[in-house]
Parts: sequence; structure tokens; C-alpha cells
Amino acid sequence: MNKIPIHDPYTGELNPYYEELTGKTNPLAVKNTTPTTFDLNQLVGKKFRYISEYGLSEWSDTVTAIIPLQGIHTNYFKSNLIPKIDIDEVQDPYKILGFSYELQVVASETGHHYEFNKCIFLNND
Repeated sequence: MNKIPIHDPYTGELNPYYEELTGKTNPLAVKNTTPTTFDLNQLVGKKFRYISEYGLSEWSDTVTAIIPLQGIHTNYFKSNLIPKIDIDEVQDPYKILGFSYELQVVASETGHHYEFNKCIFLNND
């Protein structure tokens, strides 16, 4: 008996006839899920541990706040010097290359800020 493929091995597209031929839902088909939201304020008061390049911290601390950290990335480097050319010839010598946005966890004991995506939140039970 030939096995019915779930997808095209060359293009990766799902087999549109899989369910019709097998009577089963294609296991790779995306299920229609309702997006959920999470209130970050629910983490305030919870204990957390931090993951650094050395692994999971031995210590834990309590979340005081979750704050945003925003940045603008430009092609402006370490020098504060104005280019030595006639300023009338230059149009926008510095350009904005992009923006960044990340969340920081504020620790209660130290006041230190930790990257949100490197924190593990613990149950306070």
C-alpha cells in the first residue's frame, strides 16, 4: 500500500487531497487558534530567575515592574565631530537605520534591569 504524502517534498506545500484520501486531518495543517493576550502586570510580585551565558542563576528575585526599553539605531558612530565638508553640500549625513523595542524586568532587591526574554518566572506557591 502506498503511503499518502502529507506535503510536497519539493515545495513544502501541504497535500490538498490528504484529508479526502485518508479521512484524517493533515497533521501539518495549521489549526485555527484564537490569539490570547496576557497582562504583564500579572508578573509583578512573582519571583524570577535569570538565564545568563553561564546558565540559570542560583538566586531568585521578585519582579517590581516590567518596563519598555526603546532604541533608535543610526549610522552615527562614536565620533561627535561634524564632517569637515561644507554643510550646504550634505543632506542628512546621518540616517536612522531602525528601531528596537524590548521589555526589561526590574528586580526588587537590587533594582537591576534584566532582559525579559532571559527571565524564568516562578510560581510563588
